[in-house]
Amino acid sequence: MGIPQPLPTASAQAEYVLYYSFDLPLSIPGLTLTDQGTKHSYVGTLRGTLGGLALTEGSYTYANGISQRAGGGTFTMATKAGHIQAGQILMTSDGKQTTLLFFGTYLGTRLSFALTASGEQFGGAGVVATGLAETTFQSHEQYVAAVREATAGLSQAARDELVTAADRNPRLVRTYQQKSSSR
Repeated sequence: MGIPQPLPTASAQAEYVLYYSFDLPLSIPGLTLTDQGTKHSYVGTLRGTLGGLALTEGSYTYANGISQRAGGGTFTMATKAGHIQAGQILMTSDGKQTTLLFFGTYLGTRLSFALTASGEQFGGAGVVATGLAETTFQSHEQYVAAVREATAGLSQAARDELVTAADRNPRLVRTYQQKSSSR
């Protein structure tokens, strides 16, 4: 069950966050025997929204390293505004809880978010993870400008639709923050 975790910020300057909501179907476990021992791997998909924009693609794969408690992997994710580049995952697990830290570059900015689940396997029927992804955008205007630039080759109607969707991000962030603070 993906539970968003706040991530530490590297600077004191406020960063602009993107709201996300991901549907997490059950991941597919794998097992590899190596000279260093048993390696558990997981492959899954992500569906949903990022920054108000619908995902057009989303998948991940990760495995433990030499240690059963740590590892990593990669992920792909895209909206009509663009793909996340260099999507990497760091994984830690204590056997009862697994945390995945996702990071990459989206629309020319750094993007990072974390998902936490009970046990070692992510997802399941009806599991939705919501949270805030940190970016290096400094404002909503900078985010919308990046969406406009990335979609310049699309028709005016398609660009307008994506900018309108991106403009929903501040409201989605506020709603999420209000719900989180009332828990």
